[in-house]
Amino acid sequence: MNFGGLSRLTRFATRTCLLAALLLTCQVSAFASFEDIIRKAAQANGFTPAEETHVPVNPELAAQGKLLFESKHLSLNGNISCQSCHLDEFGSADGIPNAVAIGGEGKGAVRVMSNGGILPRNTLPFWGRGGVGFSVFFWDGKVDFSGKQKISQFGDAFPSDDPLITAVHLPPVEIREMLAEDHIVLSNKKESPEAAENILKAVTARLKQNEPEVVNEIARVQSIGPESVSFFHIATSIASFIRDNFRLKETRFHRFVFKGAKLTDSELHGARLFYGKGKCSNCHSGPYLADSKFHAVPFPQIGFGKNGFGIDYGRYNVTHNPDDLYKFRTPPLLNVEKTAPYGHSGSVATIHEAIVFHFDPLRGIDPTHMRPLDRHEYFKRLAVSAEARILTGFLDDEEVDALVAFLRTLSF
Repeated sequence: MNFGGLSRLTRFATRTCLLAALLLTCQVSAFASFEDIIRKAAQANGFTPAEETHVPVNPELAAQGKLLFESKHLSLNGNISCQSCHLDEFGSADGIPNAVAIGGEGKGAVRVMSNGGILPRNTLPFWGRGGVGFSVFFWDGKVDFSGKQKISQFGDAFPSDDPLITAVHLPPVEIREMLAEDHIVLSNKKESPEAAENILKAVTARLKQNEPEVVNEIARVQSIGPESVSFFHIATSIASFIRDNFRLKETRFHRFVFKGAKLTDSELHGARLFYGKGKCSNCHSGPYLADSKFHAVPFPQIGFGKNGFGIDYGRYNVTHNPDDLYKFRTPPLLNVEKTAPYGHSGSVATIHEAIVFHFDPLRGIDPTHMRPLDRHEYFKRLAVSAEARILTGFLDDEEVDALVAFLRTLSF
């Protein structure tokens, strides 16, 4: 019997086992370090615990705000409330490409067929709106308190230093959103704060007549007489409800970053792409995973568009700066899985497609089925967004799927 050969075989097997164990230990150590790198990258890009975005509100005021949010009397002459287009089942949006407002009935696809007034943009969800540092509202930032100069449709006469309260003033004076064009509206159809104030006074009078208990409670909480309640007090109450009801909640990614929870291999791969090769965090940063700035992504345009004829100039409509053509505010990504469809006109059905349009936009269009004007406009959107695509690396479908898996960790 060759004991020497057996001994050499035993030593070889032992060394092999030790090497395998060492490699396994190194892999586990490297994997743990990889998780830590993602956690540090998230925090370096401004991601914070959800509770750090919360703004304290008066619960009594928020309770009345909820009733007003649900009240169709907030519309001067229509049959619509805030809740008509901001539904829990669609992640606080409406689940359809372009919002259907005045005259609309039902939910989702049913609402599209109801002959209601169509708004040219996709309904934005409410999560995190008015939280700490959230000061830019609407797709085009028509309420923007992020800089030294406050921007709103009220010019210098904005109704509040609070951007959310100011934003709440706008839907009730928007034709086709919460206003039908009757004689009162037509007589005030002017681009002026005074015309808006006339409509808001009329809305307040309607609420006092039809929601007296709510108005009286708002007056009590704010220590004023019911006769002194103005739309500012109404908006303050609704803003309190929005801040309370739609405050950011803790997601699986929050628990991963701040509490050491685990993600799957696919989710980790997606997180690495998000903060690395995909360069998603260049724009999707901060506590809301949005930089509150304006960028061009060549999503297809559907509907008649804010500027008519299937055209939407985006941020340019607010600033009139040619550099802002076709740019829209970066959408926050918290709860993104539940807020389809995507893009300013709701033209993109899935998260997977939305990601692809960032780096391979030609995959999602067929120029032969586009009108000449549509092709012309799409070419301009491609040109404006070229710099971002040059910076973004190509992702194969497996990598896009991993990114989708990661984005699902942001759900509530």
